[in-house]
Amino acid sequence: MFSIDNYIISIQTNLEKSTSTLVKELQKIISYKFDAAVDLVDFSAFTEPTRFEISIMMFLVDKDANEVFGEDITPNSFAGSVEVLASTSYYHLQDNQQESFWDFYENNDEELAIKEQQIFTEWFADCWIKAGGKQFVLPVYFGFHDETSSYDLQNAKFIEDEEKWT
Repeated sequence: MFSIDNYIISIQTNLEKSTSTLVKELQKIISYKFDAAVDLVDFSAFTEPTRFEISIMMFLVDKDANEVFGEDITPNSFAGSVEVLASTSYYHLQDNQQESFWDFYENNDEELAIKEQQIFTEWFADCWIKAGGKQFVLPVYFGFHDETSSYDLQNAKFIEDEEKWT
């Protein structure tokens, strides 16, 4: 009844519905004048797999890996954290499919988890480019909450989180 390919295609289709919303938010962010204390921009995805939802926050960070807030910043500059994408559904499951879906997911969980993160990352990177991200001057990353690697949006590759600070 369920297949990995169909599941991934469904996620891609559902994410596409939120592309224009995400691109508009990213365009706003790209236009901000960031405070001089900000050394990099870190987008973090939070997923809720049992509800099939993803949300994305932006964190501004200094060279010591500390979040930069609006305290002691220069006038007319931005610092702080903002929600970029509110909880957004990426998959729909009918009640009568619950048991068979979770059996399928459990049997394929490692492969599905990797593919899900890949799809979310590719989607975000594509939205970043559509929003004009290639012109962005600060280092910028996309990752998943509580993971140890991030996607470097300027160099289009995954890095270990420690590399952000070197």
